[in-house]
Amino acid sequence: MSSELPTQEEIINHDISTGDDVPVPDWHLAILEERMARYKSEQVKWTPLEEFAKEIEQFRNSLKVKKD
Repeated sequence: MSSELPTQEEIINHDISTGDDVPVPDWHLAILEERMARYKSEQVKWTPLEEFAKEIEQFRNSLKVKKD
């Protein structure tokens, strides 16, 4: 981490209307690039939110204790 990071006050007071970017450390960019490469290399099956919510509800219902 050779570059100096901005202080919290500098980030809060940064005027985003100028179009200037908040500096991002090189090590952070390296992590993001690594994650993006891993994401692109893996085949991912996405589950729609509605389907995921149903699966969660089914799981929760399976945990409920049945009263006789």
